[in-house]
Amino acid sequence: MSEPQSFCPKCHSPVDRTDNYCRACGRSLQPGTGFLYSHSGIILLALVLGPLALPVVWTSKIIGTAAKWIYTALLLAMGVYLAVAFYRAYLLIQDAAQLMLGGGF
Repeated sequence: MSEPQSFCPKCHSPVDRTDNYCRACGRSLQPGTGFLYSHSGIILLALVLGPLALPVVWTSKIIGTAAKWIYTALLLAMGVYLAVAFYRAYLLIQDAAQLMLGGGF
């Protein structure tokens, strides 16, 4: 009895069980090993999503544990910085609105 054939989840072309990438479309066939899970992909996601990129960091099978902890620390620091910056901007807008509406001199 032969082994059941598998198919690419993107283009549905037949692939071998030993293939890492689809021969037709180039998609990674093993979860956690695509471009977004590499160092450059994680950096790109971090610039776009900030701390929301953490799940991709920890599901990556490409980078090591030490790199995952470094990315986690950097992303959390970025999150704290952004939270403080948004809070300060909120206070500045609130003060400006009080000056405009209340004429507080």
